[in-house]
Amino acid sequence: MRIGIGWKMLVLGTILGLVACGTEEPPPPSTTSGTGGSGGGEPLPPARCGELCDHVAQINCFVWADCAEDCADYLGADEACKSAFETLLGCWADRKADFTCMPTQVVAPASCKAEEDAFRACAQGQTRSDTAGCTGQSGTNAPETCTSATTCAGVGELRTSCAKLDDGTWQCACRSNTSLLGTCTEPTGQCDNQEGCCAAFFY
Repeated sequence: MRIGIGWKMLVLGTILGLVACGTEEPPPPSTTSGTGGSGGGEPLPPARCGELCDHVAQINCFVWADCAEDCADYLGADEACKSAFETLLGCWADRKADFTCMPTQVVAPASCKAEEDAFRACAQGQTRSDTAGCTGQSGTNAPETCTSATTCAGVGELRTSCAKLDDGTWQCACRSNTSLLGTCTEPTGQCDNQEGCCAAFFY
């Protein structure tokens, strides 16, 4: 079952205003905005995907190279969470100038935390059978960042990446392979795929 936000795994950083993101391949062209599908063809992406993803491309945020595809897929959301995603997308698009980027992560606007929490709460109400057998994890810990990775048969890698923000909280990105499933906030900055805030997207 698909859950959460399906987008590239991005770590959420601490340096506001940083826009250079490394030297990976540039992102693909943004998908044209739309308002929803009509019978027969491929559904159009949410209305503000192009607006947001154009900005991601403009700041050279190569770490989210698949923004257009991820956004058009409602970031992997189940039907029940599409409305929550559209609300989150609207907040992100309204505040796109506040997106910042680092070589391994993108930092979403802190002012959209309530919308992110609502999306996460929706995803948390779903279940996944494909990650039930995942065991073990490896990771890194530093004063300002941490990561955790778990390899799962039939799924690939589940990865949590967190970074400490200026207010002392830790913002985390939750990825399945290269798809971002969602973002969440940790008070302590312990990257733990099974116990941390990303667990809602992984299990």
